[in-house]
Amino acid sequence: MVKSKIEYYLSSVESVTSRMAVNVPSLKLNNGYSIPIFGLGTWKSKPGEVAQAVRDSIDAGYRHFDCAFVYGNEKEVGEGIRDKIKEGTVKRSDLFITSKLWNTFHLPELVVPACKKTLENLGLDYLDLYLIHWPMAYKLFPRVSEGKFAYSDADYVDTWPEMEKLVDMGLVRSIGVSNFSSKQIERVLAIARIKPVTNQVECNPYLNQKKLQEFCKKKDILLTGYSPLGSPDSPFLKPDVPKLLEDPKLKKVAEKYKKSIAQVVLRYLVQRDVITIPKSVSKERISQNIAIFDFKLSPEDMAYLDSFDCGGRLCSLDHATDHPHYPFNIEKHWCTPNKTTQLATIGLGTWKSKRDEVTKAVEIALDAGYTHIDCARIYENEDEVGAAIQNKIKEGIVKREELFITSKLWNTYHRPELVVPACQTSLKKLCLDYLDLYLIHWPFAFKEGCDLMPTDETGKFEISEVDYVETWKGMEKCAEMGLVRSIGLSNFNSQQIQRVLDACCIKPVNLQVECHPYFNQKKLREFCNDRDIVITAYSPLGSPDSPYYKEGTPKLLEDATLKEMGDRLGKTVAQVILRYLVQLGVATVPKSVTPSRIQENFNIFDFELTAEDMACIDSLDQNLRYIPFEETNHHPDYPFNIEF
Repeated sequence: MVKSKIEYYLSSVESVTSRMAVNVPSLKLNNGYSIPIFGLGTWKSKPGEVAQAVRDSIDAGYRHFDCAFVYGNEKEVGEGIRDKIKEGTVKRSDLFITSKLWNTFHLPELVVPACKKTLENLGLDYLDLYLIHWPMAYKLFPRVSEGKFAYSDADYVDTWPEMEKLVDMGLVRSIGVSNFSSKQIERVLAIARIKPVTNQVECNPYLNQKKLQEFCKKKDILLTGYSPLGSPDSPFLKPDVPKLLEDPKLKKVAEKYKKSIAQVVLRYLVQRDVITIPKSVSKERISQNIAIFDFKLSPEDMAYLDSFDCGGRLCSLDHATDHPHYPFNIEKHWCTPNKTTQLATIGLGTWKSKRDEVTKAVEIALDAGYTHIDCARIYENEDEVGAAIQNKIKEGIVKREELFITSKLWNTYHRPELVVPACQTSLKKLCLDYLDLYLIHWPFAFKEGCDLMPTDETGKFEISEVDYVETWKGMEKCAEMGLVRSIGLSNFNSQQIQRVLDACCIKPVNLQVECHPYFNQKKLREFCNDRDIVITAYSPLGSPDSPYYKEGTPKLLEDATLKEMGDRLGKTVAQVILRYLVQLGVATVPKSVTPSRIQENFNIFDFELTAEDMACIDSLDQNLRYIPFEETNHHPDYPFNIEF
């Protein structure tokens, strides 16, 4: 029988579409089923767009579709799927459909009806995968007052047996979790008859989840990454947060492979065996996103992208931080000194960095991924630091808004009328319009004048009687003028901090002090934490080139306990120390001009110290201050004459 022209045309189109479709690899789940490693996310896909996006995706080769009841678009997703099944483009058995149990349905008696409703919405007989969307349970949805949700007492370990019942009933083939922490997964595993097959979490180069992936791998649980492209349209995106798809370092990698930034990011995740589900409704981007199986990132580029991790979580569901099952009450690589700035927990210190070395050191640091640079007028190298920053901005490696630059008011400028001009001088030297953070370097004032270290005929420092409380008014003026975004203190004791707090209009956001395992500042840290002041540690490695070293003083980097711990973890003593401080919630600014050490100091986010390790390092405290600045102990505002 001869085909009609229409039949011939349709069969030809189907043949061409089939040839164009990408063949996506699959991973094996712990129950024997397979899941395509790449799929289409549908969060934030608007009504009227998502059905066509699903149809376009199936034509492009997508077979994995990630849905959820709360997305409010399951009916349209189902429409797109049914259209392609009717056309004969795919069979139901070719597809892998995921949906999720929303937070209002955690009570055991609500789980089965919720799943059935999703199946009805999608027009399906079964789901390939059903996840508990979040570990938190709500009573009501939407918000009940002031942006808050009404919480339920339902425990996800009581929800899980009902998820297992769905498998028994044939409504779903596999079950899993989403946005669960390692501890929460452990709780599920302890009571589970059927293991979760995956944990779906936010995952991209800025939040690479390597530790969580390693944990899940040991439990035979795959990791699925949502918002792999940094969710540029996320409702949780803050104005000051760096945008992944605009990262100039990623742009250079993409140019090397002649791919888009998005393709490089997606390839990075897939190459790590992270199931990846980017969302798009654009036919062009849907096709572009899946075209990542014709190239491979080198081991060096994979390691380079690993280094981008900064704990940059965008989908944090901040309204639920007080829920007992909120999953993200764990370490953050970003400290938040106030609502508009973020202070990376690892930065580059520049004290004692020579002028002919510091420009190169800062450039190397910025290339390595540092965004936090710590400076000071007294270091007398701000011109060189500024030159490095401007070089990297001109090269497109960083943007000014991605950086966090700190400087400090020196002791000879404590008079209120001298504070603004001193700040302006630092800005001029650094070639910047504003500082992210400006600190009073020390609480005591020196005699005003051109000499930064004024001494009398006996060599004793000449002091000024200016009260740092008066100086603080000048600091506040800097903030009011827009010269600085945040202000803080350095080398102040608890009593001095309290005096500033009692008198201030703008609260200090940060205290920079010497801090390391031999001098862990526990009491001062607790004091500042209670007052919402972030601690930054200078000399975190014990300042091995300190001018105050005395013969017989123990050297931190030669500590046998730390060396043994480093050997066990495959890390250097320096990395163990810096990791210890970060896990304490302390930002650190180790100084180095050596390229290998600059990189090494930054590579501390791929391991974690156990509670036992942390306690062991805590026990090393000797109240040993390497930087006492004892020549100034005659000053009435000398800070180290009290316990903390």
